[in-house]
Amino acid sequence: MRLNLPAPGRRRDLVLCLLLVIAAAVFRVPRLGLPDEEIFDEVYHAKTALEYLNGQTPTEWVHPPTAKLLIAVPVYFVGYHAWAWRLAPALAGLALVPVFFLLARRVLGSERAALIAAVLLLSDGVYLVQSRIAMTNIFAILFQVSAAYFAVRAATARRLPARDMLLLGLALGLALSTRWTSLWAWGFLGLVLLFGQGRRLLGSDDTPDAPDPRQAGVEVARTLALLLLAFFVMPLLIYVTSYGPWLAQGHALADLWPHQKAIWRYHADLVATHPYFSKWYTWPWLYRPTWYYYKQTGDLVSGIVAIGNPALWWASVPVTLWALVTGLRARDPRRLFAAGGFLLMYLPWGISPRTLNYSHYLFEAIPYACLSLGLLLDRAWDGKARAWARGYVAAVVFLFVYFLPVLMGLPFPARWFFFSLGGFKPWTWFRTWV
Repeated sequence: MRLNLPAPGRRRDLVLCLLLVIAAAVFRVPRLGLPDEEIFDEVYHAKTALEYLNGQTPTEWVHPPTAKLLIAVPVYFVGYHAWAWRLAPALAGLALVPVFFLLARRVLGSERAALIAAVLLLSDGVYLVQSRIAMTNIFAILFQVSAAYFAVRAATARRLPARDMLLLGLALGLALSTRWTSLWAWGFLGLVLLFGQGRRLLGSDDTPDAPDPRQAGVEVARTLALLLLAFFVMPLLIYVTSYGPWLAQGHALADLWPHQKAIWRYHADLVATHPYFSKWYTWPWLYRPTWYYYKQTGDLVSGIVAIGNPALWWASVPVTLWALVTGLRARDPRRLFAAGGFLLMYLPWGISPRTLNYSHYLFEAIPYACLSLGLLLDRAWDGKARAWARGYVAAVVFLFVYFLPVLMGLPFPARWFFFSLGGFKPWTWFRTWV
C-alpha cells in the first residue's frame, strides 16, 4: 500500500511529524507501568517529585527542579503510580521526535536526510530507555533540541526574529533549569547565533540594500537586546522561577546562591563509586552500558539496560570527524553545525570536575551525530554506495528491534539470556556489558 502524503511544504512536514510520533509511541507507551517499582535514579527523581507535591524537603537537590516538577504533574492527578511518574518522560520523548525532525529538516535541507536522521534517533536504545524512566535526561534533551531549532531559525533569518529569540530563551531556561550540562548547549548555540548573525551585527555594508549608519546602529542595538534577553535574562528568570516550590518551603531568595554553590561542590567533590561508572572517552564505544533493572523470577528474566544502538554509537565519532573535516574544506555550515554540536556536547565531559559519570550521558550529543549521518547517507542513497547506505539504516533498525527485550523490560526465558555461543551472549556481547 502506498502512503499518499501532501505535496512538499509545511503540511507535509507536519504529517511526517505525526507519523514519526506514532512510531515512537508504539515503543514508549506500552507497559509504561512495568516494572511497578522505582528503578535506578527513580528512587531520587520520582520520589522528589512526590515530595514537592507534599511540600517536603526534596531528597534529590543536586539538579535544578524543572524535570522533577514536570514528573510531578501526572502524579498530582492520578497518584504515585509507576506509569504516572513515567508519563511525563514518555511525553517528553514523544515531543522530541517532531522537534528533532523539524531541526533536521531545517539544518539538512533535504526531507530524505531529515527522515533518515529522525529514524536513526528513534532507533537508539538510550533514547527509548530514557523516555520510559523518571529521570531528568530526556527533558534536558527535549529543551536543548528545541533551543537548537529556534537558534537555527534565528541564525538563518535576514533579520533576527523576536519571536524565535523569545522561544529560544524559553527553551534555554527550561534546559538549564533541568540539568547544568545544558550550559554546553547554551555555549554552542551562542556561537551559532554569533556566526549566523555576525556580519549584520558588525554592520557589514557589502549588500545592495545595506542600511544607513543610523538604521544600522538601531539594528545592532536591537540584535544585542534580543541576544541578551534570550541568553541571559529569560534563562535566569526561568531558572529562579523553577525554585518556586523550594522557596515556598521557607527558603529566602538570598539562599538560592549558596544552594547553587552547594550543588557545584556536590558534583565537583563527588568521590562515590558505582558498578556502572565509566570514563567519558569510552562512551561512544559502548564499553560499559548501565543496567537500570534486572530481575529473574523462576525461568523468566526481565531487565532494562541503557545501551546505545551499537551501529549508531560506534559510528558517532567517525561520522562527526567526517562532517568536521569535509565541512571545513567545503565551508558547509550544515556539516559544521552537526559536527560542532556533537563535539561541544561531548568533549566538555573531559574537563568536567564530576568523576562519577555514566555512558548514557553521551545521549545529549547523539542527535548531532544523527544529523551528520543523515547528511552522509542522503548523499549516498542513490549513488554507487546506495547498498551500503540503505544496509546501514536497516542494520540500525534491526539492532533496535533486537535489543527491545532489554530496553523495555520484556520478560523472556532465562536460558535465552544466559545462552552462550563460544562466549558470545545475545544481549551481553562483551564482558563489560554485564
